[in-house]
Amino acid sequence: ISRIDAFDISHQYMKQGVGSCVVFSETGASKKDYRLFNIPNELSGNDTGSLKHVIERRIKYFLDPKTKPDLLLIDGGKSQLKFVRSVIEKSDHKGLKAISIVKGTGRLRATETIISEDGIVELDKQSKAFLLLQEIRDESHRFAIRAQRNKKRKTIRKSELDNINGIGL
Repeated sequence: ISRIDAFDISHQYMKQGVGSCVVFSETGASKKDYRLFNIPNELSGNDTGSLKHVIERRIKYFLDPKTKPDLLLIDGGKSQLKFVRSVIEKSDHKGLKAISIVKGTGRLRATETIISEDGIVELDKQSKAFLLLQEIRDESHRFAIRAQRNKKRKTIRKSELDNINGIGL
């Protein structure tokens, strides 16, 4: 595997939904390839619908061999993986592999489960592969949350008073 695209969804009380895509190559994080996706308000809060929306938008760029990953890593469980698989199966990239990583009991590190379309992937929790998947998932999560918080800050700064002549801008 030389390229992994990892996805996460973040929203605040069903609003300001954002999807993130972070890219890791053989040399580590490729920040120039990171992407953010605004989630339409009607999908915000719907994790599987939001994820499907993001994958449908991202998959268009996989026609370029330089952009197409060897693996998609999804932050989520079986239902998120199922929705991603359905998008892949309807695309020109049916052979694209996808796995998901589910937070464990109490959201504690090293209790995550990795799921493929064939079931649970057994990895030693101390192995480099497992630790790398955790790192990639954490980076997609960090990137999504940062973008969602920035989006929220922009809406907080606006007020109806801004529209009043002599008071607002």
